[in-house]
Amino acid sequence: MVSGGIFLVVILLTQRDKLFALLRNKRDMGILAVFAASGVLLNQLGYLTTIRLTNAGTATVLQCLQLIIIMVYACLTTHRAPRERELAGVVLALVGTYLLATGGNPSNLAIPFEGLVVGLLAAVGAACMSIIPARLLREYGASVVTGMGMLLSGIVTSAFIQPWAHMPALDGMGWGAFIVLAAVGSCLAYSLYMQGVKDIGSMRASLIGTIEPVSAAVTSALVLGTVFTGTDIVGFAAIIVMVFLTV
Repeated sequence: MVSGGIFLVVILLTQRDKLFALLRNKRDMGILAVFAASGVLLNQLGYLTTIRLTNAGTATVLQCLQLIIIMVYACLTTHRAPRERELAGVVLALVGTYLLATGGNPSNLAIPFEGLVVGLLAAVGAACMSIIPARLLREYGASVVTGMGMLLSGIVTSAFIQPWAHMPALDGMGWGAFIVLAAVGSCLAYSLYMQGVKDIGSMRASLIGTIEPVSAAVTSALVLGTVFTGTDIVGFAAIIVMVFLTV
């Protein structure tokens, strides 16, 4: 909800006409509501719940299954078979993510049944985020669609969860982390991703989005001194090759 609020301020300052046009269109608002529920909410809540039930690596691998869902959808809607580059890109993305998340050791994938189910739901939500708002993105822009989706999702969720009743006691560092999560990890990241969906399509944007584990690993190495292993390097290479195949 905080991230959606940040979006709303920016939109009112820069894209007020597009926002009001969206609010006046009942059909498009209906699509936005579906996007907020089955895309933003299902993906974010599902991904974080999967991390809690399993671990971050497992959740990342399961979420990357969105690539298969999007590829199947694209092939069905365009009445074509998967292209060779798409198949190669999906395989490289899944292999690279698996190696980075597990270090090549399958025992690191702790998957209780509940975690598997929720992780698959998170993958469905990630696919819905790329597929459902395609026309809205062209009509109103990534910031308006993403921001209103987040704001609507946050308001509805807060009505049930009431997070203000369960807030932990945060110090300055804690509030700083919360603000960075809302402004950078949610607002900026989702805005850029949805802009990518608008510019190059859901399939290619989702494939390129799997470079996230690479950026996370590099950041952890620079900030925390994490050492790369051989399987990490192979994972990096697989994802980087996938990006070149995709663009």
